Formats: sequence, structure tokens, C-alpha cells
Amino acid sequence: MIFCETYVNVILPLRLKLELTYSVPKNLAQEISVGSWVNLRLRGKRYLAVVSNVINDKNILPDVNIRDIDEIINLTPVSEIEIRYWRIIADYYMCSVGEVMKAAYSTNFQRQLSSVKSKIKVENEKGIDGNNIPILSDEQNRAYSQIIKNAENGQISFLHGVTGSGKTEIYIKLALETCEKGKNTLVLVPEIALTRQLKNRLEKVFNNRLLVFHSKQTIAQKKALYSKLNQSSDKTYIILGTRSALFLPPNNLGLIIVDEEHDSSYKQTDPSPRYNGRDAAIMLATLLKIPILLGSATPSFETIYNIRRGKYKEIGLTSKYHKGIDPKVEVIDMNMVNRMKNNKGSFSIKLLNEIKSTVDRGEQVMVFRSRRAYSPVVQCSECGSIPKCPKCNVPLSYHKFNNSLECHYCGYRKKFTPICPECRQSTLVNKGAGTEKIEEELKTYFPNYNVERFDANVTTNKTREQSILRDFSNGKIDILVGTQMITKGFDFEKLSLVAVIQADSIFAVQDFRADERAVQLLTQLRGRAGRREIQGKMVIQTCQPEHPVIKAFTTSSCSMDERRMFSYPPFVRLILITVKDKFEWRLTKIEKDMTDAFQKCSIIEYSNAIIPAIDRVNGQMINQYWIKLPKNNSLQTTKNALSIEIDKIREKYNDLPSITVDVDPY
Repeated sequence: MIFCETYVNVILPLRLKLELTYSVPKNLAQEISVGSWVNLRLRGKRYLAVVSNVINDKNILPDVNIRDIDEIINLTPVSEIEIRYWRIIADYYMCSVGEVMKAAYSTNFQRQLSSVKSKIKVENEKGIDGNNIPILSDEQNRAYSQIIKNAENGQISFLHGVTGSGKTEIYIKLALETCEKGKNTLVLVPEIALTRQLKNRLEKVFNNRLLVFHSKQTIAQKKALYSKLNQSSDKTYIILGTRSALFLPPNNLGLIIVDEEHDSSYKQTDPSPRYNGRDAAIMLATLLKIPILLGSATPSFETIYNIRRGKYKEIGLTSKYHKGIDPKVEVIDMNMVNRMKNNKGSFSIKLLNEIKSTVDRGEQVMVFRSRRAYSPVVQCSECGSIPKCPKCNVPLSYHKFNNSLECHYCGYRKKFTPICPECRQSTLVNKGAGTEKIEEELKTYFPNYNVERFDANVTTNKTREQSILRDFSNGKIDILVGTQMITKGFDFEKLSLVAVIQADSIFAVQDFRADERAVQLLTQLRGRAGRREIQGKMVIQTCQPEHPVIKAFTTSSCSMDERRMFSYPPFVRLILITVKDKFEWRLTKIEKDMTDAFQKCSIIEYSNAIIPAIDRVNGQMINQYWIKLPKNNSLQTTKNALSIEIDKIREKYNDLPSITVDVDPY
């Protein structure tokens, strides 16, 4: 080992709570600094790591043999502000800084960044096109001015605009002003599909100054974007991306906009860090001391709570930008329809007539069904058996387009045959209707109409996805059938009828947020119809017309009283701990360890092990533990103590069970 007096702490892309110390050879000591990328070895494996601290005094280090780094990698250093942000995310979401680093710079992306050969397409930079800058209405101008005033006072703004009120036009003007100040703007949207439609609108104004970032981009596209953001120049950009864009280098960032802030797609579920994009955006804006704007037509209960507490300032947009009229809403009782035999397949005769008259007028129809596949379940008509996934305790869904039974949890697939695996009779029949069957029925009822489907099975092909959205926007598709993917932010000029099929499945979910999310989803769907001068209509088919969700939606009233009464967010913090293991005996032993850990951390409200509705996924059995923590000054201290205890349990069982911690699991 070469003697040297320079040492570094490094962040490795691993679940290590400690930042390891390495020594720096004398010939590299002058080149290294905080944020440098280094190549090193750990337990026989080679890793790229980021330097988090430089130490020039060995006396403060433990008396152990410290290994050398291998080399410094010629990459743009990570800024100290990025490292501080990683630590904030790691502390809040109870994970390691290395796991946050891995989210920001995935292993494959690191390898590409460190590649010597790199071909980046050089584009002719075009300036902002003043001819396409939108003209704001009086109400929009008032909202814009209030947002600017709030930003000057260091306050978070929430833009509460009804669907079609023109929130995007305000976003554009705010981004233009930020550009004039020489700063970049980050606009977050919940879904990749939304980035593609919003991209077309923003590109008309910002041209090549618009940068798009999401998980389906190629490594080369991401690398080109990083290169632009890391260049020191007078060019400013507007970055449009999904939640992962929060981990881009925040160089010269002057404004963050979170569109559809209520959307559950902002929540990262796997892998760690399990962060909420909206909340992580607020953390970044606070760290950078820059303005942040949240926008939605259906604010989350968390946002409503923060408005009432005075933490956010609400700005309202009550008029539609194109002077559209709110769609009518009609609820059809399918119990009555079925008794009167006034239905054909999944549709009431009344809805089919509405669809026909709408298309015959030259307008378009959107049909929503919350489940994809041809049928969610197949069942034996003789013995009643339902084929289930061999790895997960869930029914297999039938997909007619490839004649397969599939598990929507682990991806298991097998060829479908009508032979029951239990009684060996050819008696397996379809139960229920997913988007694929809905599409087939509509094509049968309306053979002269152009019917297409938009769900996860179709959108795996990027070209196909873009083609469907473009054709529907251009009026070439008469009826579009889809899942939640069609509910968010799309603006289709000729769409005047939205139909919801089997609405009961939307609120038949075991989740304390089920009703809130169902109301938000229905409101977003209603907002797709009649966004221009034509008044739209929404038809909801349900067997529960008196359900609280239907009443809350039709009366535009959604109360948080039950949340307060039973101590659920936003009035407390929730933590969900999930333990997965293939051995039941180990889950039983861990249950006592978890109880002991909660008591050591002085946690008062916690559950014993709960077996969820889906109790086995990918061959592993599941136990869950729910923890409620009060919102007070001891919150972070309790979380830190709990994190230490969970690490002890992992160590006790040699990391064999999977233990995940999800802070704010909603």
C-alpha cells in the first residue's frame, strides 16, 4: 500500500448506511474532490462510487487497514447540493444514501457515462418562438400574478384549476419568465404518456430548449440531456419529466412545477427509495430556495390539509380556457338494467344509444374500464375452481389476443386451454370483462366505427402508443377504450362522451385512500369530455348507485372527517413495513422481533403482523406491519431509531427475508 495522507468517504450504490473510507494514492491526491467519481473494490467486486468527503488527517480515522481507490473516473462531478439532497431523501424515506444515488445514476447509466466513446447528436439550438406564446385570460393573469407574489414571499402555491381551465398556459408563462432570469424550469408529470402530449405543446414555444426525461428513454438520450445540463453556458432549458427527473443535476434550476400533484403515480413503490415525487420536489425546492408550484383539478387530502394549515397558498381557476360547459353526469343502475334485460354484454342499451348518437354527430367517445385483459378471471363451470398463479395467490387473467393466462403481479404466463386443472373437464369459462373484451364488444356492436384500445398491453410499443394518441387527437378514432392511462391530462377537442364500465371495481379496494382516489379518478375522467364549446356527457354504469363515492362525486363534496376520526393521513404519518420470505417459520420468528423493535423505539400505535389480501407473490409469503407516528418534533428521531432496529433484524437473519420500509405508503 502506498502511504498517503489523503482519504475519502465514498457513497456506493448499495444499501449501506455507513459511507466507507478509502485512501487516495499520492499521484491522485491533487485531482480528487467532493463529488468526484472513483473506481474501487469492495468484497472482490468493482464499483463506481461518489466521493462525499475528503479527509486530510488520519488521526480522526479508525486504526484499521484502509484500502486504496483504484482510479478517478473522468466524469462530471456530482455537486455538493446533489449529495445533500440524496441525504435528505435517505433520511426521510429510511433508506441508504447509496440507494438514492443508484436511483439518480443507475448502474447501466454509470457504465455509459464512463464510456470513452460517446456520440451525442448536436442539434441546432432554436430560441423561444414568440408567435406561439399563449395569451392568458383575465382570470389566468390574476392567478399568474398571485403565484409570482407567493414566490417572492417564499410561499408554496397550489393552482386549483378545474379540468380544461388552462393550467398549462400558466405553466408556460412562468417557465418563460424563469428563462428570462437565466434559470431552468423543471415540470413534473405523473405518466410517461403525458410527457409525450405535453411535449408537443411546450415544443411549439421552447423548441430545442425543451428537454424530456423519463425511464423509457435510451441511455444515449439520457446522456445527451445530462451533457446539456452540465454545460456551463447562457442557454436555459425547460425540463419535462416524470418523478425520476428530480434526480437530474439541479444546475441552474429556478422553478419546479408539479402537475396533477394528487396522482398516485408520483409514488415510487419499488425499488428503494420509495419516495413521493410531489413531496420530494418540495424538499428539493426548499433545499435550493426556489419557487415551487403544485397544480391539480382534484387536490389530494394532503394538499387540502396543508392549505388549511396555511402552509400552501391556494389560487383558483374556475372557468374553462375554451369556454367549455361542465359535462352532464348520468348514473345508470345496472341492477335495474339487468332485471329489465336492457343490456347487451357489458353495456346498457341506453349507453349504446348514447355512443351511437355521439359518433353519428362527428364527435368521439372514451370508454373507461379499470382492468385490462379479456377477462380478469376464468372459472370452471363444473367444480368452481379458479386457476391461480403458481407463484402468487392471485387469479390468472385471460388475454385473448395471445390466448394466454397471465399473472399481473409476477408476469407468469401460460397458454390457455379450456381444461380445468382440478376436474380435467373442458369447462373453463371467462368471468367479467376487461378492456380487451370491451373493445371486442364495441367492434361487434359498431362494425363501421373505428374502435381502439389504450392499455398496458398496447403501450409496450412506443410507436403504437403514439400512433393511437395522435389518431384519436386527429379524430381518426371514434371510440377509445382504456384503463387509468387515458384519464390524465389529455386534451381531445372532439371528445364529448366519457363512459365508465363496471365502476364498482374502482372503489372495491382495501385502502384507506380508495374513496378519495376513486373521486379523483372520476373527476379527471369527467374533465376529458366537452373541453370546447360542446357540452360533454359522462355516463357511469354501476351496481351501487348509492355508494358514498358516487354521492361524493356527483355532489362535489369529499370529507376528511373519517381520516381525522380514525387517525389516518394527513393527520398522522404512516409507515408500512413489508416482510417477504418463502419460509413461514421465519416470518413467525420475525413477528416477535418486530414487536420488540417497535417497543424499543417507543412507538405507541402499531399493528401486529397482517396478512394482506394478496398474501403470496413470486413464491414468497407476505406479512405487513403498519405504524402510525404523530406529526411532531420527535418524528425523525423515531424513524432513525426504527431504521437501526430493522437493520439489526436484517443482520440477525443474514438478509434472507426481504424487509422493505415504505414511508408515506399512499
